Amino acid sequence: MAMDGLNLAASAAEIRAALTGGKIDKIYQPEKDELLLHVRAGGENHKLLLSASAAHGRAQLTNAKRVNPVDAPMFCMLLRRRILGGRIVAVEQPDLDRTLILRVEAENELGDKEVYALVCEIMGKHSNLMLLSGVNIILDAIRHVGAGVSNVRFILPGLSYAPPPAQDKKNPLFASESDFYAALHGTGRLDKALSNAFFGLSPAMAQSLARCTVDGNELGELREAQKAELAGALGAFYERLAQGEFDPCVALDNYGEPAGVYPFVPKDMEFRREATLGAALDAYYERLDAAERMARRGASVRKILQNNIARMEKKLSLYNDALGSEEESEKLRLFGELITANLHAIKKGASEAALFNYYLDPPQAVMVTLDARYSPAQNAQRYFKKYQKAKAAREMAVKQRGQALEELSYLEGQLDNLDKCNTDAELFELHEELVTLGYVKREKTKQKPQKLPPSKPVCYLSSEGTEIYVGRNNAQNDYLTLRFADGEDYWLHVKDIPGSHVIVKSGGEPGRETLFEAALLAAYFSKARGGSNVAVDYTPRKYVKKPSGAKPGMVIYTTNKTAYVTPDEAQVKRIAQKR
Repeated sequence: MAMDGLNLAASAAEIRAALTGGKIDKIYQPEKDELLLHVRAGGENHKLLLSASAAHGRAQLTNAKRVNPVDAPMFCMLLRRRILGGRIVAVEQPDLDRTLILRVEAENELGDKEVYALVCEIMGKHSNLMLLSGVNIILDAIRHVGAGVSNVRFILPGLSYAPPPAQDKKNPLFASESDFYAALHGTGRLDKALSNAFFGLSPAMAQSLARCTVDGNELGELREAQKAELAGALGAFYERLAQGEFDPCVALDNYGEPAGVYPFVPKDMEFRREATLGAALDAYYERLDAAERMARRGASVRKILQNNIARMEKKLSLYNDALGSEEESEKLRLFGELITANLHAIKKGASEAALFNYYLDPPQAVMVTLDARYSPAQNAQRYFKKYQKAKAAREMAVKQRGQALEELSYLEGQLDNLDKCNTDAELFELHEELVTLGYVKREKTKQKPQKLPPSKPVCYLSSEGTEIYVGRNNAQNDYLTLRFADGEDYWLHVKDIPGSHVIVKSGGEPGRETLFEAALLAAYFSKARGGSNVAVDYTPRKYVKKPSGAKPGMVIYTTNKTAYVTPDEAQVKRIAQKR
């Protein structure tokens, strides 16, 4: 769910209470559309996250960790030059809409005190972050909006800042109970009526807020008493919100995973209370941010893998064509033999000859094309040479096809690993592996690449209490299989399909339920995730070997058995993950 004005109002209340009067100690820009401010206020250190992401834009206090780039982007450098060391004097949210303004008092280039405005607009693909001077001039923005992008509102350095176009709505913080009651009359959907009448309410949030008091989402189905009760509840809720009082909650889906954030206790859904809205937003956006970050940072790697996969598939097509030409090459040998057997019957200078093929029963006449420039014997030798050339090409195709299949399997495995990357360390390891093998060119830079600690495999706990480890990339797979597992532990992998190495830390044959859950994980964390009756091989680790010179993640194994499972997300979610 996108952050609407209501969640932003609750978050702004927390930011205002914690940071007003605070000093900005550090400014980072971990992503191209994201700022992280370290603020010292009230004797404590706080982190303020401002995001202009199209999908996950928000403003919140956070405890989440961010990896910052070695070189600060230009916008970050501007902020450091202008407001680093400044004090936050006000936190504003005009009309309870999706805009947050931080007023920061700092010294300007002349040494005079100036109040800058750091503006965060949360509006989907139009989200933006910008710094304004004391006279409302745009100093810079994360996204420049010119004539080629919009003909309504320009956002460029040097222009006066104009707020987003005004809407014909009321600020619910200043609305009376009668204002809410008036919005509940007419026909149509209740959530749309509230969203269209008041700032800060998306239809989904409006419906959830209304359901705390009444059931149903059709205005025509509400009795007058229900409308009056809802109007009173909305008035009381916004009165509490104006005082900074609300109930931060995380809604949970069927798997117990965060599915939404509310500044009130939602009705008819599982939820978990959090101490602050910032903590609730951290819980909700943790996976979403990681997935978006991995997709963004892994885009270039994905393109390289896809291009190499297409190249391998084209090669395989050519090799298959060569292997499929055996009948044609055998015909060349046959024509050479037939010409040799009938040299006496072929006239010199003939362009073709009808020769009997004695390999057939009964023999049949075959029309053989000849080159009139050569003698019959020379024509026979030409056919034999063409046959030998075609035969050599087929033998080479057999060898190269095997190598191409092995490389294609590796590339498809890396593409699957890329989809499983959850951390910067996992993505870094995958990228470095591709650099080492020559698929990716190392960027030339004077700065040393930032070292990240090695990534760790995921550990699950089976229903029988046995630890099950799952690798998410080839570095983890090799570590699990070749260094971590003991000889009697069990090793699992989908059959003939790219996927994770799975180790059951059992020290012997695992229990039936543990083995089933491990097979389920092996199938789920593979390219066969969406299939059914997926074949999963399993064997004691001592029967798994890595051939000399094999690529990372590649192993061979023997003495295996095969289980067949259908990877089901609900079942996988029920397997406890060890933290």
